Amino acid sequence: MKFSIFISIISLLFVSCSPIKKVVLLDQELKNDSNLSVAEYPKHQLREGDILHIKIIGVQEESFNIFNIENNANNNQTTSANLFLNGFTIDSEGNVEIPILGKIYIKDLTVEAAKQKIQTRANDFLVKSTVIVKHINFEITILGEVNNPGTYKVYKDNISILEALGLAGDLSDYANRKKVKLIRDNKIIYLDLTKVETLYSKNFILKSDDVLYIEPMRNVRMRSSNAQIYISAISSIALVANIVFGILNSN
Repeated sequence: MKFSIFISIISLLFVSCSPIKKVVLLDQELKNDSNLSVAEYPKHQLREGDILHIKIIGVQEESFNIFNIENNANNNQTTSANLFLNGFTIDSEGNVEIPILGKIYIKDLTVEAAKQKIQTRANDFLVKSTVIVKHINFEITILGEVNNPGTYKVYKDNISILEALGLAGDLSDYANRKKVKLIRDNKIIYLDLTKVETLYSKNFILKSDDVLYIEPMRNVRMRSSNAQIYISAISSIALVANIVFGILNSN
């Protein structure tokens, strides 16, 4: 009996202690003859459903309040919910509708270009006005082998893959750093985070609604799928050993 228990313990330790190779991010150095340059990262082009924070300010604040939704609502809090409720949503025709200024077509423009177009319209009504435009529903989703998977709001113009992984609490010990899936516009792009070349890729900067999926390493998948088989086999061996030694001891 004691021998069978000993065999079971040793077998379980053998299965559970299979080593996991540590892989460091960006650990492959560039070759001396590499002629890489930083890619021009694409700027977000506004589309239907995007929500913008638009504010028009000037020297005489009272004169500009009628153009700003948050002032009309007497709501001075800047929580995510209020930004959403007080934001300007691009409609199905590509327009935003601003009090007094009316509808302005900004679909497919960058945020900066949209700001300039709204500023031009504001100049027809106001003197010495300044238009502020921010994209406030910029979100990315990070799934798989990270410590804190989920959907994250981004309150800046752009975010890199490394910054995104920082939001998600970094990669787990089981993450396959050589095969990261970037899902963008219904297409899958594979990235290798162990190569420095990734820093120069146009996909290094994430876009709104991008999804990062971090696969587990192959040996982890195998260990997870075969764990029950190993445990079942070990239990059977222990049972047989117990019966055999019981018979031998009885003789």
